[in-house]
Amino acid sequence: MNSSRSHQPRRPSSNLADYDRLFVPRVHRLIVLGYNCLNPRQHATDEEPAITGDLIEAIDTVLDERSTKWMPFYFVGDDPPVNEPQRRGRPRRRGKHRRRLDICFVSSELSPRTRFRFECKRLGKHYPVTGYLGREGLGRFLRAEYAREDVRAGMLGYVQSDDEETWAEKLHHKLVDSPGDYAVRQYSPWRHEPVTSECPYTYRSGHGRGSGRKPIEIYHTLLRFC
Repeated sequence: MNSSRSHQPRRPSSNLADYDRLFVPRVHRLIVLGYNCLNPRQHATDEEPAITGDLIEAIDTVLDERSTKWMPFYFVGDDPPVNEPQRRGRPRRRGKHRRRLDICFVSSELSPRTRFRFECKRLGKHYPVTGYLGREGLGRFLRAEYAREDVRAGMLGYVQSDDEETWAEKLHHKLVDSPGDYAVRQYSPWRHEPVTSECPYTYRSGHGRGSGRKPIEIYHTLLRFC
């Protein structure tokens, strides 16, 4: 058993801000470690669920190896259901009718457990930025259908044509041209923000969510599959 006190489960009284600065890079490191186990070119025409499934399987293998002492506290969920709160005058999705998130990372280092949720979208010849940023992509977070209580979450863009820089520019221009459509916060515009050196094509943007909810910071990570 690992006896290092710094890697034992901690109480909420621990410095949550300090831990959060570790959590986000670790999640993205796991994404990259899983991605590095794949042959990206073999996924050049695959649908998003097939890519996501293989990516999660690879991440699970990385976690099973537990090569780093914090990894035993991390878990990854494949297509986990989203439980909705009860709202007056609106039926609650239950059972098989619940929406399903693409990827959810959970860390048990703190109590309550810490989570980071990802929505995944293809970016390619027939998959433009409007789909990535639209109702079934980023819009899921903006409408608080996903990560309703979270202040940060992630988008994974599966690049199936051109390269990461090309799609980053397209996403940037779309958010700059139509900030109101995506509730882009003035003081948190799209910017390059790699949270770990292993994940160079990560960007960040802040968005309002209305209805008295806290704004959310979205980490956009582009992975090439072509």
